[in-house]
Amino acid sequence: MLSSVGIGAARVDTLLARDQYRPGETIDARVQLIAGQVDQRIDGIHFSVHSRLAPKQHAKIAHCTLAEGLTLKANTVMELPVKLALPQFAPISSGPIESWLHTGLEIPKALDPTDIDPIAILPTSSQQAVLDALAGLGLEQTGVEIEPLPSQSRLGLPFLQQWHYRPGEGAELAGVEQLSCAWRPLTSGLELMMDYRSPSGQHYHHALLVPEDNGTKLKPKLRNLLTSHNLTI
Repeated sequence: MLSSVGIGAARVDTLLARDQYRPGETIDARVQLIAGQVDQRIDGIHFSVHSRLAPKQHAKIAHCTLAEGLTLKANTVMELPVKLALPQFAPISSGPIESWLHTGLEIPKALDPTDIDPIAILPTSSQQAVLDALAGLGLEQTGVEIEPLPSQSRLGLPFLQQWHYRPGEGAELAGVEQLSCAWRPLTSGLELMMDYRSPSGQHYHHALLVPEDNGTKLKPKLRNLLTSHNLTI
């Protein structure tokens, strides 16, 4: 049967209203099933979001099954709506960190058609406030990476996205030589966790809450924290 080797077989195409989302938002899409020259049974239609954690490692961060046990008639087009919420811990697209949608058909005794669509995951308002405040203090981003967490982690997250900084020219933070930060999403805002080293080699760790509506106040709070080494907010 030619469809078993992909000749005249069904194809799948995912149509997105947009390709940029923020953690917690819902992806709204339409999945088109384009039949081939013969009737084909579809055991499952799977829709998922994947994020790259390292050059050779990626994770499925959200998924759903659209339908099971369908028959796609020859030379027809079937369209199914799909909605899938991004988790609050979805990593922000930056540098090597990227995400994509994967749509796959499960067809017995045939090649399984797939469709891959890149998406950009943008910061929430509180996440953007953190990035803006650090840049406003003269810190330059030197890298971003994903740190996998053990399943029993107290943070209740599968991984943390780590942002690394160093003072740029004219930075306001003479007491900071290197800084790394990550966040844990909360119901409204986030918990910001920072590790930094002073020029004398001392290491400091602080965590603070960043409410959703606290963006304008964050820069002076961080300046005070990183210059006094005391949590006085």
